Amino acid sequence: MDKKKIKNAILGGIVALIAVIVIAGSCTVIAPNERGIQVTLGQVQGDVIPPGMKFHAPFITQIRKFRLEPKTYEVSFSCGSDGAITKDMQTVGSTVAVRYIYDEKRIMDIVTRYQNDSVIQSAMRDNVKASLKETVGQYSIYDLVEKQNEVTTKVAQTMLSRMADYPIAISQTTITNWDWSDDFDKQIKETANRAQEVKKAEQDLKLAEQQAQKQVKEAEAKKAAIEQEAEAALIKAQKEAEAKKVEADALAYYNAKVAQNYQVEIKLKELEIELEKAKRWDGRQVPSYVPLTAAGGIVNLPEAK
Repeated sequence: MDKKKIKNAILGGIVALIAVIVIAGSCTVIAPNERGIQVTLGQVQGDVIPPGMKFHAPFITQIRKFRLEPKTYEVSFSCGSDGAITKDMQTVGSTVAVRYIYDEKRIMDIVTRYQNDSVIQSAMRDNVKASLKETVGQYSIYDLVEKQNEVTTKVAQTMLSRMADYPIAISQTTITNWDWSDDFDKQIKETANRAQEVKKAEQDLKLAEQQAQKQVKEAEAKKAAIEQEAEAALIKAQKEAEAKKVEADALAYYNAKVAQNYQVEIKLKELEIELEKAKRWDGRQVPSYVPLTAAGGIVNLPEAK
């Protein structure tokens, strides 16, 4: 291969490479969760660019992309010069996390008013610090420990107000950590330990009361069972007594009936005897009526002379 061909090949490769670079530099792909802003020679041009492929002039035009996804900005303030001061003049530090997302309708402001996201985060840091100082200053150090959730809520509300003009939407502000002096931290731990001891004692007392109530209920249940058994036994005895009384009354009634029947039989027997005498009467003497003896025999009176 002669030198001319080699030179042409190299030149062709360079041209192809330049073409690739130019084409690559003139096309930007914007993902579905992104929005773009076109900046040419430092000046914003056009509207917010939606997802898709965007062609533009290479080298002099830049497509700045912004993700519409939640971000977390975290900032810490030490327990010192950066810390917030409580109502009783105690300095406390903290770590604050701010969850936010770009406001799609105001993305253009990120570039036109604030140049870039770092300016917004710097403003966020300043406003977090100011919100902490404003809120913490309303509480004593002891109230701050007891009302951490309330303090966090107030800081979050203050942040929403302070950042309202920025092209972001804050979804959550949380205080993930508090930092105070070593002496006060020791007091907090001691107080927490005492609180745990008191809580355990209360739990033990409650358990003992529950056990006592359980024993009382068991005793009452046993007493009720015994009373029911006694009542059942009494009812049974009463029924048995009533049954025996009925049985005795029936036996007495039976004996009375038997005696009555016996007297009737005796009477009938006497009548039979008198009838027999009447049949045998010869007309000379009137038969005398004499009751039967206990043995059922007949007693004849002596004849008149």
